[in-house]
Amino acid sequence: MESSESIASFLEDAKQHNQWWDGETGSPSDLTEVTELEPRSDVVNCLKQLDREHDGETDGLVYPIYGPTGIGKTTLLLQIVAALLREDTVAFDPSHRDLELVGSIDPRQVLYIPLEDSLYHLEPSEDAMAALGNVVDYFYTHIAPRTGRKFILLDDVGALRLEGEEKQQLLDLIDDDTSLVVTGIVESEVNMEEVTGSDEVQVKWARPMLPMKFIDTVQHGVYNKSVFEDVDSDLASIVETHRTTSFDEDNSLISDVRNNLSDATALPDAIEALEDLHYNVLSEADRDGLHEAARRYLQKGGLFQRVPDYSVNNELVHSHFLLYLYKELAQYESIKNPENLHRLASLAASRAGQELKYTDISERLGVDRRTVDTYLSLLDEGLSVSESHDYSLQRYRRTRLYLRNPRHVVLLSQRQEHFGFESYEPTGRLNHDFEYKLARTVGFDHAKRLAYQVEDDFEGEDPQVEYCETEAGTVDYVLRNDELVLPFVLSYHPHTDASTSIATAFDPSVGKHPQEDGEDLIDLEYQAPFRFIVTDSLPKDLVKSESLVIERDGWKLCYLPYWLFLLIC
Repeated sequence: MESSESIASFLEDAKQHNQWWDGETGSPSDLTEVTELEPRSDVVNCLKQLDREHDGETDGLVYPIYGPTGIGKTTLLLQIVAALLREDTVAFDPSHRDLELVGSIDPRQVLYIPLEDSLYHLEPSEDAMAALGNVVDYFYTHIAPRTGRKFILLDDVGALRLEGEEKQQLLDLIDDDTSLVVTGIVESEVNMEEVTGSDEVQVKWARPMLPMKFIDTVQHGVYNKSVFEDVDSDLASIVETHRTTSFDEDNSLISDVRNNLSDATALPDAIEALEDLHYNVLSEADRDGLHEAARRYLQKGGLFQRVPDYSVNNELVHSHFLLYLYKELAQYESIKNPENLHRLASLAASRAGQELKYTDISERLGVDRRTVDTYLSLLDEGLSVSESHDYSLQRYRRTRLYLRNPRHVVLLSQRQEHFGFESYEPTGRLNHDFEYKLARTVGFDHAKRLAYQVEDDFEGEDPQVEYCETEAGTVDYVLRNDELVLPFVLSYHPHTDASTSIATAFDPSVGKHPQEDGEDLIDLEYQAPFRFIVTDSLPKDLVKSESLVIERDGWKLCYLPYWLFLLIC
C-alpha cells in the first residue's frame, strides 16, 4: 500500500457505501431504490442459507454467487442488506417466509463493499487485499458490536484478481461468527471450495445467477392484466404455495414433482402430482392464462424492464452483454480476439439448437478446435452460451449451442428472423418460426435448471442436458441420474408432426458416457420409464380424460403443456 492516505480513502469510501451505520440518516437512497424492485428467488435462497447460520453457533459461512454483467448481482446484494437491517432502518421483507433474521439485524453488523466502484482494481492484487483487510479490521474493531453475527457482502470480487493464495487471505479475513457473500462473473472466480483453509468455514458451492425463471415471473406478477383477465384465483399465491414445502408439506405439488424426478420408482408419484396440479388445482382459466404467460415470457425474457421504451431496454441489454463479452470474460481468460466470443454468441442466436460441426465453427472463426473449446468453455462458465452434446456419442464432433437469455436471441439475430419480437409486448405480427426458436432456447435453459434436481448428486458440477437423434427425429433434451433417463421432445408449432414417433423411437441403451477418471464407458443399464412430450397444445383426448399419460407401442408418454414444463423447472 502506497500511503496511509490511500488506506484512509478506502475506509472513507466504505463509510459512504454503508450509511446505515449512522442511525440518524434514515434509509440510504440505494436501499430505498432496491426495495421498490421485485426480489428474485436468488435473494430468498441466500437469506434462507444465512438464516440457518443465524444462531451464531456455527463456523463462518461463505456464499458465492456469479453471473453476467447486468443480471442484477448488485441489486441482489443490496436487497439482502435491506432484508437484514432492522425495520426502523428500512422495511423490506422479500421472503414471505418465517425467517428469523429478516428485519432483525443491527445496521452496524453489516458491511457492504462494491469493490470495483471503490477502485480496488487500481491497486496491485497484494495491495488491494491489504486495503480490504484494513477495512474489514476497522469494521470488526470500530463498527460492529462485540457479539452477534456479522455480515460482509463483497460485490465484483474479480476486482481483487484473486488466485489461490489471495483467496486464502480473503477467507482469513472473516472470523467464526461472520457470513460472507461474494459475487463475481464466473464460477472459478468465486469458488472457494478448494482453497486451503476452506475446511475451517462453511463454503457453499457457487450459485449461478441467470435470467429469472418463468415461475418467478408468474409469482412476481410481471405480466399485465390482459394475460390473466379471466383468472379469478391468485396464481401468484398458488405458485408460491406449491413450489415449496415451507407452507404445507401435503400441498406442495410443484415441489413434489421436482423431488420425485431423480428416482425411477418415484416417477409415478411425480406424474400424479403433475396431473393433480394441472386438472385439480388450476382451473381452465388458470391454464389458459399460464399458456399465454409462457408465450409472453419468450418475448420478455427473464429480466425486468425498468424503462418504458423497449428500444432503450434493448440497447441496455445489448450493451451489457457486449461489455461482458469484450471486457469481463475476455479479460478474465486473456482472450486475444474477444470478437470471436461475440461471433459465437451470434451463431448461437441464428442457429439456436441446430446441430453444428466443430470443424465448421473452427473454419468460420479461423481458429483451431482447441481454441474453439476454450471459447465455448468460457461462454458456458459465464452463463452466456451453453452446449448440448449427443447422448449416444462418446467423442463429440458436433454440438448444439444455446444462449441462456432469450432476449439475446432477439438482439443477436437478423431482423428478418426476429420480426415481431423487437418489443417486450406482442405486436400482432405472427412469426411462428422465431417463436419456436425462442421456445427451444428457453426450454433448454429451463432443462439445465431442472437437471440440478434430476441429477441429485451433482456436488456443484454443472449437470449436462444432452440431445439424441432417432430415426424419427431429435429428442431435444435428455436428462439423467445414474441409470434413470428422462427424454423430453419439444412439440411446438410449427414443428409438431413427429413428436410421438420420436418419443417411442428413443432407445436409452445407446447412451455412451465415459468415466470421470478415463475413457472407459460407465457400465450402466439406462432406462426411460416415461418419455415426455413438451407441447404447446395438449391432445384433446387427454384433456377429456383428465390425464397427461398415454401408452404407445408399449411406452408411457407423458404430455406436458409447455407452460407446465417451465413451471416445474
